[in-house]
Amino acid sequence: MAQSPVRLCEICENSLGSRYCTDCEQVFCESCELSHLKSKSCRNHFFKYADISNPEVKTPICIQHEEKLTFYCYTCISLICNMCLPITHKKHDFCLIDDAASKTRPRLDFEVKSAEARVSRVKQQIISSRLTLKNVEDEIDKVKRDIDERVAVIVNALDATKDTFLKSVEEHRLEEIKKINQEIMKIEKETENGVEVLDKMKNSIDGQNNITLMDAFSEMTKTLQSLSLVNMGTVLPDRVQFIPCSKKPYFHNLIGNLLIRNPNGSCYEVQIPE
Repeated sequence: MAQSPVRLCEICENSLGSRYCTDCEQVFCESCELSHLKSKSCRNHFFKYADISNPEVKTPICIQHEEKLTFYCYTCISLICNMCLPITHKKHDFCLIDDAASKTRPRLDFEVKSAEARVSRVKQQIISSRLTLKNVEDEIDKVKRDIDERVAVIVNALDATKDTFLKSVEEHRLEEIKKINQEIMKIEKETENGVEVLDKMKNSIDGQNNITLMDAFSEMTKTLQSLSLVNMGTVLPDRVQFIPCSKKPYFHNLIGNLLIRNPNGSCYEVQIPE
């Protein structure tokens, strides 16, 4: 079994402190107790055995004057001592602490239950506020995800449009290159035939065979007619041109509108700087 700590008399500090004065809140030995009670101002003090009086529990005293608290001020809702009363509480509603306690004690059960109810309501409010906080965080996270998803849709659509444009431009390039190359090859072939017929015609002019001469002339005439049909200018291709939008793009119109809605139902739109 645990032993109570041995305490010395707080007056002489030599003998065992076996007695406790409830008025002075001090531990006395029996000898000092007798001397204490012989004093005129302390003759009515009440003593208990120290082992049952729980001397560790000290009654509060006036912090300002270090005097025993004797009155309760209803105006200030505070305990006061004899020196506080005439200085700051003279015109207040006050009474002896014992009288205040006798009036208050019957209401304590009700006051305690009322305080417990208020504490319970505050705890519920904390729980509600934490739940509201979580809902706000979840809602904002969802809005962020929705914005990211919408932007991703727009970006994918822009990428797809870009790919379509680039593919069409490339197909047009290949088609026009093919057409121009074919035209160049045709002109080169007709030119080579013309040079060959001219060489033959030159050789026939110097010869004495009229049949060969007229055959060469006939062939040259046909070749010249064929060359005259060849388009001597470069074939103009179909041109491709990209014309960007003349207006400044307002991407937030593509994404959507961001609204801040108040609990009362009103809302306002977040303005995006241009």
